[in-house]
Amino acid sequence: MSEKLQDNPFAALFSSVKDAEQFSQQHLPSKTQPPTSKEQVHKSENDNTVSFLEHLLLVTTRGEWPHTAPRVLLPSTDPLTVDSFPLLLFTRLLLDPSDIELVGPQGEGGDEAAQSEVVVYLSEVFSRCWATRDRPGHIARKVMEAVVTNLATALEQPELYPSQKVEQQMLRVLQQGLGREGAVEDLARNLVTHISKERAAAPPRVFEQLLAEVTTKLGSCSLMAVDFSLIEILEFYATLPLLAPLLTRIPPEQETRMGRSFHKTPLGSLLSISSLPDHAGLPSPFFDKPSSKPGHIHKDTEKSIWLAQRNINIRIHKIFYKLLKVSSQAKDGLLSWLESCLQANRGRAGIWHLQGIEGGLQSIYASDGFMINLGAVMLQLAQPFTQDVKTAKILKVDPTYCKARPMREEGGVPGAYTKGFENLSTLVPHSEEDSVLPHSQQYSFISSCFFLTHRALHLGMQVAQQKLSKLSQELGRLHQNEAVAEVMQPYVEARTADLLSLKAALFEPHLTESLLQFLGSTTEWMVQISLSPTNQLTPPTTLKEVTLPLPDEEEEMPHPFLQCIPEFLVENLTEAISSVRHYTAGLLDAAGDSAILSQLMSFIVVFMGSSKRMSNPHLRAQLASCLEILLPESKNSSGGLLIGLQEQLFQSHPLSSQLVSTLLNVFVSIEMTGQNVAFEEKFGYRRPMYEVMKYLWELPHHRQKFTELATEALSNMESARPPLFLRFVNLLINDAIYLLDEGLSYMSQLRESQKERDGGEWDSLTPAQRESRERSFQNMMLLARFHNNLGSHTIQILIRLTKEIPQMFTHSTLVDRMAAMLNYFLSTLVGPKQRNLKVRYMEKYEFRPGEMVSDICTIYTHLFANSSFCLAVSSDGRSYTPQLFSQASDVLCRVGRGLLAEEMQEVGHAVVAAGKAQAEDDDIAAEAPEEFLDPIMSHLMTDPVILPSSKLTVDRQTIARHLLSDQIDPFNRQPLTMEEVVPNTELKIRITQWLEEKRTQRAALSQIPKPQ
Repeated sequence: MSEKLQDNPFAALFSSVKDAEQFSQQHLPSKTQPPTSKEQVHKSENDNTVSFLEHLLLVTTRGEWPHTAPRVLLPSTDPLTVDSFPLLLFTRLLLDPSDIELVGPQGEGGDEAAQSEVVVYLSEVFSRCWATRDRPGHIARKVMEAVVTNLATALEQPELYPSQKVEQQMLRVLQQGLGREGAVEDLARNLVTHISKERAAAPPRVFEQLLAEVTTKLGSCSLMAVDFSLIEILEFYATLPLLAPLLTRIPPEQETRMGRSFHKTPLGSLLSISSLPDHAGLPSPFFDKPSSKPGHIHKDTEKSIWLAQRNINIRIHKIFYKLLKVSSQAKDGLLSWLESCLQANRGRAGIWHLQGIEGGLQSIYASDGFMINLGAVMLQLAQPFTQDVKTAKILKVDPTYCKARPMREEGGVPGAYTKGFENLSTLVPHSEEDSVLPHSQQYSFISSCFFLTHRALHLGMQVAQQKLSKLSQELGRLHQNEAVAEVMQPYVEARTADLLSLKAALFEPHLTESLLQFLGSTTEWMVQISLSPTNQLTPPTTLKEVTLPLPDEEEEMPHPFLQCIPEFLVENLTEAISSVRHYTAGLLDAAGDSAILSQLMSFIVVFMGSSKRMSNPHLRAQLASCLEILLPESKNSSGGLLIGLQEQLFQSHPLSSQLVSTLLNVFVSIEMTGQNVAFEEKFGYRRPMYEVMKYLWELPHHRQKFTELATEALSNMESARPPLFLRFVNLLINDAIYLLDEGLSYMSQLRESQKERDGGEWDSLTPAQRESRERSFQNMMLLARFHNNLGSHTIQILIRLTKEIPQMFTHSTLVDRMAAMLNYFLSTLVGPKQRNLKVRYMEKYEFRPGEMVSDICTIYTHLFANSSFCLAVSSDGRSYTPQLFSQASDVLCRVGRGLLAEEMQEVGHAVVAAGKAQAEDDDIAAEAPEEFLDPIMSHLMTDPVILPSSKLTVDRQTIARHLLSDQIDPFNRQPLTMEEVVPNTELKIRITQWLEEKRTQRAALSQIPKPQ
């Protein structure tokens, strides 16, 4: 019989041949009946249709029929047919649970047949139809249509079913079925299509209500307890043009003033799922009591966070991607949502937020976790045009984008999601005198995605990276003082947990890889833009090799494109590179075999030394920190391959020959007039510069560049614009004087504080006073370490330069200051004042007096062959004494530098000889008329010059030295250059004649025999 049934077309009405066979057995014709007739065939066909409909709907009007499974008996005498089933289905839906009567065998299937929840019942009917939808007869499809119609009616008119919570039922069906059951997804699609036909283009109200439920539930999920069925619902919404816009609705205007309002949006509820606490000040949900657990436990926790967060972000990216593809309306909605979200959270980049101030202010912005996740998802969206720079897709980014009027404003440019961009600082400021900035008629998705991604990184990852750095420094200070750390142990534990959580959130390996790729593409794009001809107002379309010479910034105006590009692109780069190197060095090392490091080097060389390409000295100084990060490290645990790649950057990169001049340029620019930075801040910038200089000095071709710049400087010492190397050396000496002096001063203060504490003077203080003294002592210790360390770096650079280029430091412009500096610090370290510097644990304060004496004495030995230097040393009335070099030799012998001690004896003899010769001239100068003396330094002028604005006369070397730091007339503060000074020839002749006369008189007197 089975074989016959397989060929019977009506068998397709049953879910299996077995069911058809069972049905056939129960309905075999009686042997007394006629074998066949048209009526009997028709009756059999009707019976099969009825049974199939009963199977689908689990209802019947045949109460006495021998059913094979439980069925609900409907209070109707109408037979269940293709024509009558819609009405009977509606009748079934209106049945009160107490009126449901089951017929047929009891047991399995009874609960399903008696299902009283309308939506659940209809979805189950649809599922049974969906399983047989492709079989001939079309009955299942007709039932599916009826199900959709009734489901739409139930959702749109829930009052028909007053005892039922229709919307909650629908939510449960979708939650349990979407992503798991094709039938449920098909039902939802058909439902949306059906309702949309009735209500034009408006999204069905019920789906708004369902979405609100999902959003609320997602908002309460934690990273390790995410209900992924809720995410499946959002993914489903993103696939339908009618529902997708619901995901990107922006909060009301009064709420968008608070960036945190975006947490309550569907997309925001997903983005807020993070390993970080939702509010500042709340304890971290991970890494409880970190000091009590071994490191491998923290590593395991970190990996768990990485896996969970990556899974979430992959799903969010999937939703974003579907929104971009499903319709133009949804694409615009997503980009507008991103634009508004970032603008509402712009205050996250404020100083108060970076300082971690807690309370009401922070609660108005999105959380760190939200913003980090948003950046991660945006990086994934940007991958198609940033993953491989060689494709040149990155050049499709329009550099004028950020200056375009937002498209929703009057006169806005299509495709410009630029709300808030217009007020951002750009690489080169645009003034009213400049020409009107170019802009395009329309902007592509690539441009929008690129700049929105950068802004998301600026407000998210960059802020979190800065917080991480600040937190790391705070914990470092606490751990340096064991007593304080012990008292504040609970606080230290909490802050350590915060640090570990931040680190886990920021440095998931795939996220970091995407970040580096994106930033590498950004640097390539900016280099290509900056090197475009200034008269080319269309972005480049092909990648050009960057070669020397670079465009001469003295002759060319900055490219208008650079007046459109925001500075925060560079801030994102410098902060990210620094953080990745500091906290996950291996990930940056892994980039060594790619183009990223080479791209970064090109960017640094092109932008760091040029104020015409990047006017902000802070940014260019920060690029020096990135340059330090690229230095090879012999102690690097990653081994020789990376070191070799990094060495190649400094030796064979196409632009490597510009490194020295670029570095000196930015060193000078952070202090020159008009580009001043905070006094202490500049030393923080210069520390990495010193490290780079020391490395470059060891490479012969770079050292040659130093000497070439010095030679050029010596040939142009009095030019209107002081040469670069002269300005650099002058500032280097300034730095050394300030840093060493401050360091020694702090050591003296620390000695006094130690004496007071050890002597019991602090015992009589109140607890508050002792705490204040302790804080002051700790702060003083940090300042001493900072100045001593940086002062040592400065002296190390001077040692190298004075050995190779001594003539620079013995030039009349610099020699007096150089000699005075060396004398002062040497006398402080080896003379009677040295006892004021002795403190316990000198290494703790980076104070190594023996090394300092050796370094300073080494500089003397590099310069003493020049008579002008020896004369300047002996003429220093502030610090020089005849005993100075013998005292230094004694110290050198004690620290094991005997050979250097012998050299210092030679220095001493040369200085004494120069002093005797000068003493004779000083005696003569003491009799000089007032007009022969320099009004600033009070010495006899040798080359008097007239200052054009004040009309006063000064010695040439005095004004030259002054103009190195400040190009103004010291008497009236008017602008001044060396080329403007006028030689006072007449006065110089008079001084020379007077001096010769005095010398002749002295010589004559020396010949007269003394009386016996």
